[in-house]
Amino acid sequence: MKILGLITEYNPFHYGHLHHLQASKKISGATHTVAVMSGHFTQRGEPSITDKWTRASMAVSCGIDLVIELPTIYACSSADFFARGSIWLLQQLGCITDLCFGSESGSINGMEIISDLLANPSQSYHDQLDTNLKTGLSYPAAQEGAVRSVLHGIFTEPANDYTDVFNMPNNILGMAYLKHLKIINSSIRVHTIKRIGAGYHDTDISNEISSASGIRKQINTTGKFDEIKRNMPGSAYEIMLKGFALNRGPVFMSDFDQTIMTLLKRSSKSDFLELPHVTEGIENRMLSCRTVSSSIEEFIFCVKNKRIPYSRIQRMLIHLLLAIRNPFAIKWYNDLIPPYARILAFNDRGREIIRICKDTSTIPLINKPSNFNPKDQTVRDLLALDYRAGRLFGSVLQNKKFSHADPDLIMSPVYLKSNGIEHV
Repeated sequence: MKILGLITEYNPFHYGHLHHLQASKKISGATHTVAVMSGHFTQRGEPSITDKWTRASMAVSCGIDLVIELPTIYACSSADFFARGSIWLLQQLGCITDLCFGSESGSINGMEIISDLLANPSQSYHDQLDTNLKTGLSYPAAQEGAVRSVLHGIFTEPANDYTDVFNMPNNILGMAYLKHLKIINSSIRVHTIKRIGAGYHDTDISNEISSASGIRKQINTTGKFDEIKRNMPGSAYEIMLKGFALNRGPVFMSDFDQTIMTLLKRSSKSDFLELPHVTEGIENRMLSCRTVSSSIEEFIFCVKNKRIPYSRIQRMLIHLLLAIRNPFAIKWYNDLIPPYARILAFNDRGREIIRICKDTSTIPLINKPSNFNPKDQTVRDLLALDYRAGRLFGSVLQNKKFSHADPDLIMSPVYLKSNGIEHV
């Protein structure tokens, strides 16, 4: 048995994801698949289009065997911490043989070379990074400059055009996955396939393989679903529409306008400084921009500049919404690792993986959270954050099961059998 790990968001599942899944299984020779998937909030600092159980069901209906949740602390963090949490989660299952990620380059060579340096940074790298940061560059730009300086000889070889490695979101995540696999000396085999169709940020849905961003924008701006039917596998499309009919979405950042703007107006400078990634005087921009902004979008464009990208500000706002603070976040980003694997959905092959994990996993697999009562307060706090994310996501829905309750304590994993859907 070969078990393939995929790191995903499926927000929502579309034909590009199906291509990634099928090509990954082919290149790895995998017989089974496990997807680590973000929950109710995503890496770009946005709420998911629909709840995590609906999205997980869409994935399993299209061929994923088991979906487990990436804890919220990692799911809505920077690419490096998102990757760290995902890699550790797959590693601790103890049965993952392969990992395959999509990339704009379609080649792993350049990412391997760069990730070697990032996993084992030299003193010259540290020195150049510090120099670059002192010039006012953002951290990603300073890091790119340091890597190019240290690996100058490699980058100037005609056969090694790694220019786009730093400029494309999937390449950046791929380097982060490789970095953390190297840091923990993992035996998981790594593959990459070239992303096809629309780009990550492309909102054009005229092609069959569009981006998830394009699908979400179409739903948000028109409220119509017929236009996206050609962009999604039939089963995923039907499951999503059923979720919407049950008032389990669609959800957008603007749904949190009133709540987040209220939190911004009541927060002090010291409150902002406790948020992860608030550095370089961003707190001062936040203080001034909140007084002249009437919506989240206005606030983000007010704070944004060449050193502070849109997605970073969105993540800060989600951290504010979910009450994610330092030093709690710093501990999980840098020192601690995912202490549990939350099951969201599975099929019969997924059941086989779960049985194997009972012997191989170094962390518990959570089926029913109401039965999981860790003694460690730090773990309890992490679990509480996942629950809080579920409650706040549910607060903007018209579904009473989500808006008037604690969905994580009443929802069960979705078991997709060949003859239908069953909750266990």
